[in-house]
Amino acid sequence: LDKDGELQCTACHDPHDDIYGKFLVTSNQYSNLCTSCHEIDGWAISSHAVSHAQWNGLGADPWLNSDYQTVAENGCEDCHSPHTAGGGERLLKFVFEEDNCFVCHNGNVAYKNIERELTKPYRHSVQDHTGAHDAAEDFVSGGVPKHVECEDCHNPHQANDDASPGPPVVSGANKGVKAIGVGGQLVSTAQNLYEICFKCHADINMVTTLPITRQIDQLNTRLEFNLANPSFHPVVSQGINPDVPSLLSPLTTQSIISCIDCHNTDDPNAPRGPHGSIYEYLLERDYNTEDFTQENPRNYALCYKCHNRDSILRDQSFSKHRQHIVDQRAPCSACHDPHGISEIQGNPVNNSHLINFDLTIVRANGQGRLEFDDLGRFTGQCFLNCHGEEHGPKVYP
Repeated sequence: LDKDGELQCTACHDPHDDIYGKFLVTSNQYSNLCTSCHEIDGWAISSHAVSHAQWNGLGADPWLNSDYQTVAENGCEDCHSPHTAGGGERLLKFVFEEDNCFVCHNGNVAYKNIERELTKPYRHSVQDHTGAHDAAEDFVSGGVPKHVECEDCHNPHQANDDASPGPPVVSGANKGVKAIGVGGQLVSTAQNLYEICFKCHADINMVTTLPITRQIDQLNTRLEFNLANPSFHPVVSQGINPDVPSLLSPLTTQSIISCIDCHNTDDPNAPRGPHGSIYEYLLERDYNTEDFTQENPRNYALCYKCHNRDSILRDQSFSKHRQHIVDQRAPCSACHDPHGISEIQGNPVNNSHLINFDLTIVRANGQGRLEFDDLGRFTGQCFLNCHGEEHGPKVYP
């Protein structure tokens, strides 16, 4: 920098010496010139700094003005162009943020194709938003415009190939991402994957309508996974129900699962994560919520990923499961709300076991009552009307 601490052309170029080409003061191979000024946390071990992946010659050349052949050699210039950036802000090569990712993550440099995932019917639609994302956006105070960009979940300066040690801890792909904690506070670097999801699916919610009309409505997913809730799937912590005989090994009642165990690509060969899916709600497998759905392994494939179908149909968890889902063809979602029921709205008597009725299927009985009462281990009663059948109450088992 000059005597006033400002950047001049001579910070990068020496007009009298062309030993490194383009009159650079030093080689920028492996970003040596960039990193002489820019110190970025985690960059040295990030995939963009160490990957030896090369362009396969298909599609657009990701390094059109470079003689370097690998991701690591191009380094910062994989995404940034110091002189003629398409997107002036942050000197990105392309004006559309996602194009800076897609030029490599389309199967032509990175061997898995994320761009294809983001064209599926259900997806995080990064292509629908331009210029809305900001690295300094505040997910605590609000005022964040509706959008989703790759950078909301991935930090390109820190992302790497490290595997997660187990749910809910992030993998290297989500390293260094700002997030929201279980208490609604800002987390400078997410340690758990659900914290990244909470940025857009909690107090600030980019989703404004619920897919199912529930007895208890709740759009804030952070509240649905609160550990004080009467019931919840074990995403933030292990669950509170000590009796779940249908769990498939190696799952136990002490297990913790991740958001992407359910919300994930439908393609086992695609990059793991909620980029895109052929299934509604961006799910990994089919989860049919329509009334009068025929019970079979496909229609409830998501549930049967973790819950033993044979156990469910032999009524080991609930004495009338088979009657409800096979004989009456009521979907799992008619009674169960898969995230959880907030403790500020539900209670342990009426909302244990993820009970939160779908009001398009389950209605109040002739007494005007619509409730489930937990009467103890594997025992309960219902006051309601479903498929014209009065429960006034019906006691189980």
